[in-house]
Amino acid sequence: MKEAEDQSQGRKLLTAVERILSDTDSLIALAEQHLRKAREDKREASEEVVRYFSTRAAISGGLAAAPALIPGAGTLVAALGGALADMGFLLKYEVEMALVLSYLHGFDIRKDEERQLAFLLASVSTYDAKSGENALVDMAKAEGVAIWKYAPREVSKHLVSVMTKIALLQLSKGLVRALPLVGIAVGSSMNKVLTKRVGERCIRDLQTRREFLSTESARKEQEEEVVEARVRPPATKKSAAKKSAKAPARRAAGRKS
Repeated sequence: MKEAEDQSQGRKLLTAVERILSDTDSLIALAEQHLRKAREDKREASEEVVRYFSTRAAISGGLAAAPALIPGAGTLVAALGGALADMGFLLKYEVEMALVLSYLHGFDIRKDEERQLAFLLASVSTYDAKSGENALVDMAKAEGVAIWKYAPREVSKHLVSVMTKIALLQLSKGLVRALPLVGIAVGSSMNKVLTKRVGERCIRDLQTRREFLSTESARKEQEEEVVEARVRPPATKKSAAKKSAKAPARRAAGRKS
């Protein structure tokens, strides 16, 4: 029963974040804008994207704690509703950041599977940064499968699991926001630092994914070459057959002369 209630919190958080995400076209336009500013330097553009979203996350952290200035109901909203509201906005910016970074690393974020992977990447990075754990990465290592090879159903299952952990973690640490002014300052600075860490983690993971896909592509090409070499008839047999066919023709020509 408790587990079902916890998962319900995770699904609510996931649904809320999905509803407030910016549309794909505007995120692609933002990526192109940073790429132009960085003069087509993808690494510099990625760093600028992280700074852009960490600033917005900092603003959302301060605003989420603002209801604490209102006595009574405001304090409760800041301690409970405010905590999850802040996390919702934080995840919005971090998922959008992951999507923009994915685009800069050459992935098509118009595809549903790419959006889902970016969502998972952002949420895992957020949970790891807040808790100091590495649950999903450890799971992937134990299964011997890279996150990038998960089927959509597995991605969805892990996403709900991580969102549940984030919701519970946020609620347990949200009481500091009930303190007027202190909550605003803490929420703002923590969100900025956290989003910066998440962005740096996303860049590293996306680079790893790009290398992983390159290695996989090279391995498949080698396998195809090996298979092709096996089914292809040996060149020596062909040449021998040609020689044997030419020999009688030469002999016939010699007899005629």
